[in-house]
Amino acid sequence: MKNSAYTYDYFLEAFDNAKQTAANLTEAVPEEVFRRKPSEDKWGMGEILSHLVQAGNKYLPQIEQVLDKPDDKLAKGKEPFTPNFVMRWFIGQVSPENRRKLPTVSSFKPVEAEQISKQELLNDFLKLQDDLIHFLKRAKLEGLDLDRIRSWNPVVKIVPMSLTAFFGVLEAHQRRHFEQMEALRERFNQ
Repeated sequence: MKNSAYTYDYFLEAFDNAKQTAANLTEAVPEEVFRRKPSEDKWGMGEILSHLVQAGNKYLPQIEQVLDKPDDKLAKGKEPFTPNFVMRWFIGQVSPENRRKLPTVSSFKPVEAEQISKQELLNDFLKLQDDLIHFLKRAKLEGLDLDRIRSWNPVVKIVPMSLTAFFGVLEAHQRRHFEQMEALRERFNQ
């Protein structure tokens, strides 16, 4: 999707689809393949999924905190929603359309491959998606303005982000890494 016009339903469908994609990518893969790294300096499937959980769990408290206000203190609005220029650029950077390698923020680094349990990690990822869906359903039900409700970036604390940007970053980031997981699954299952 072009990251300039989002709707509640776009995000709801994207996070629901992410649950199915993660399950499809992992369930038929043996544990040893899930943990296997393509090289010493590259992540395996499990590390990629762990990274998505780590990143999502940094963003989630910010979303929860900003929505933990009385309803009359939360801006109402209509979709579609559009993140500001800087956030549109950032969403583009973490999306699968950007093929450049990006540095990983230390707090988003994955659990070491040897410590990964495929089922526990998948459960954590599915719970993260359910939490995101829960907040989006609430926003849709209450007609909350995802552009005007803001919180602080969990990494660069001085950068404000709209809820549109929070959800947009997470959704694009997941799509990017699902492509990597798919490529690894194909490579290792040959």
